[in-house]
Amino acid sequence: MENEDKINLFRNMAEADPSNELAHFSLGKLYKEAGRFEEAETSLKNCLEVNQEHSVARQFLGESLLELGRKTEAIELLEASILMAHERGEFMPRDAMSALLSDHGIEPPDLAAEEDTEAIEAGAFVCKRCRKARPGLEDAPFSGELGARVQEDICVDCWKEWMAMSIKVINEFRLNMATPEANDIYESNLREFLGV
Repeated sequence: MENEDKINLFRNMAEADPSNELAHFSLGKLYKEAGRFEEAETSLKNCLEVNQEHSVARQFLGESLLELGRKTEAIELLEASILMAHERGEFMPRDAMSALLSDHGIEPPDLAAEEDTEAIEAGAFVCKRCRKARPGLEDAPFSGELGARVQEDICVDCWKEWMAMSIKVINEFRLNMATPEANDIYESNLREFLGV
């Protein structure tokens, strides 16, 4: 599916259901990738009206605001979002937003290290998403390279969070999992959510 076709699909979904967080997010992401930053801003703000704690939407909104030359607004948003993502254990978007500030010559907020250093030193499994020593998955959740990566990097608790979110993804995108397009949307959301 071409980028413009995807934009039209998610625009129609967002217009049909203004409470569809994932449609607004996906539309904002596509606009950002296409360099259409004003439209990205609108869609990402719509996503945040539905779920103000969506860390990746905050990250993409900060990137879009920087591209639009609104540095002060972007810095305020990113600094607050880094703290929020840190408190929620969402380290991938937190680190991406911190790097974004650093790239623009701004010192990111100082955060205490959350990693379980004793567990790391003892060789325990530490989840790459939440950075906590928790039980890992005993088996790959599905076959292939992505399934193996999820098993290697993600704890049982984060996988359970994704399973709950995956139902929302399937329902809100009305995915027919028998089609390649639906599988692409599902996989993209899984990668975004788990940071793999």
